[in-house]
Amino acid sequence: MKICKLCGHGFSSPGWRCPRCEEAPTSINGFLSFVEEKMQLHDSFKPEYFPLLYRLEAGSFWFQHRTRLILGAIAHCSPAPKNVLEIGCGTGFALAEIRKTYPDATLSGSDLFTESLHFASMRVPTASFYQMDAYRMPFNEEFDLILALDILEHIDNDSRVLSEIFRSLSPGGRVIVTVPQHRWLWSIQDVKAFHRRRYTRRELVGKMRHEGFKIACVTSFITLLLPLMVLSRLYGRFAVNARKEYDPLRELKMHPLMNRIMGRVCRVEERVLQRGIKLPTGGSLLCIGVKELGHG
Repeated sequence: MKICKLCGHGFSSPGWRCPRCEEAPTSINGFLSFVEEKMQLHDSFKPEYFPLLYRLEAGSFWFQHRTRLILGAIAHCSPAPKNVLEIGCGTGFALAEIRKTYPDATLSGSDLFTESLHFASMRVPTASFYQMDAYRMPFNEEFDLILALDILEHIDNDSRVLSEIFRSLSPGGRVIVTVPQHRWLWSIQDVKAFHRRRYTRRELVGKMRHEGFKIACVTSFITLLLPLMVLSRLYGRFAVNARKEYDPLRELKMHPLMNRIMGRVCRVEERVLQRGIKLPTGGSLLCIGVKELGHG
């Protein structure tokens, strides 16, 4: 069900014009916008990074690894998703892989930046894309699967976003969340990426449960590469030049040979996870939450 951003009326009719007040969202750069005009985006991801990100993602071991884990999680928790939304979809890399695996699913993506939606729509032309603030999602019990992939760490009030996700899911629906793990890994990389926090497992699970989710699965990943992450973060923490000249996309620009080696290490990690083994520590967390039947 859609929700009118002006009067709050819920409706399921085609299109986005509210049948009660006749309000319709504006279109910005070709995308329906549900973002307040006064909203400031200065303290967040820089839109000029999107063209480079679009080029680098497909070859990055990290994006490939995370996306394969997401596809495995979908197969495990929601093997035939019908209506999928990714909030903060960026340039659409994950949605494009989901489209290949689930060609009949209805896919939607949202982001604060229409610059990223431009690239996402090129990758997945059959999906619907919205400029949307995750604090105020214009849906109620609409999706059977929502993805929040490395999004919550950028948001001041992450609990409010989890509450919005919960409301937007149909009863029985799932959310798949990934976030950076371990507060002690905080570094210049987090600062340059506009992170508000890194998570402990207890913190993420606790916040999701508080908003009504039943936890179906939680595991760390980027486990085998954690020692290299620690060394990289320590270098960035103590090297003055590294702090001054730090490139937030540095880890996507590594030498192709090193990228292939790390990709093979991640393949080993994937085989471990595919056997149902949950990893206790790592650079990131993956958690699947369920909106149980009876919740509305």
